[in-house]
Amino acid sequence: MLIPLKVDVPVARMPWVNITLIVLITLVTVAGFVDDGVFLTLSGIELVEASPLGGEGYYLKVTTDALPLPALAVTSSLLHADLIHLLGNMWFLWVFGNAVNERFGHFAYPALYLAAAMAGGLAHYATSGVPVVGASGAINGIMGAFVMFFAKNEVVVVWLIYLYPRLGKAPSVWAVAFWVAWDVVMLLAGGDSGVALVAHLAGFLAGLGIAALCTATGLIMPPEHE
Repeated sequence: MLIPLKVDVPVARMPWVNITLIVLITLVTVAGFVDDGVFLTLSGIELVEASPLGGEGYYLKVTTDALPLPALAVTSSLLHADLIHLLGNMWFLWVFGNAVNERFGHFAYPALYLAAAMAGGLAHYATSGVPVVGASGAINGIMGAFVMFFAKNEVVVVWLIYLYPRLGKAPSVWAVAFWVAWDVVMLLAGGDSGVALVAHLAGFLAGLGIAALCTATGLIMPPEHE
């Protein structure tokens, strides 16, 4: 397991949009914890009572009664299942998002987040009938953009090898590739019903593709090309 701690990318200005995103996601998640109605509406979750032949209890179903799928792809990215889920995602967003915020600017950066969130969410809905919550798809998009612009920069990481932590550095392209490869392996192995692996990969490809398009057109260039 590899946990990023810090990226070796100087940030010259305060990443206000990334900070605002983290605060917004935290507030919406907490609102979802407090109010079941908020959680169910923004996640598009419908609790369906199981039939007598299907057993007792409830199962979860995606509903578009309140919001259409494109909107759900975004609003569900503002919610999280529990505190650990929230803290983990916000940490990754903080580590990788600050540099991308500076590179994209305060207007294009939230557009990148929304595009990656929508790509990840819609890909998940297209391949699964199960509702999803979490910013992982959008954050993977931010990581994809980060790799495009800062592939040579190092990331300070903690390696967990047999539960023994080791501090070290790795090129960002390898650190991000580790997580992408992890998702691919998990998906090929049958996946985990609790993790939206398709959303992760679709979000990453969206962020990488958007960053590549920006570079190809000269709209946003890597630092060494300025």
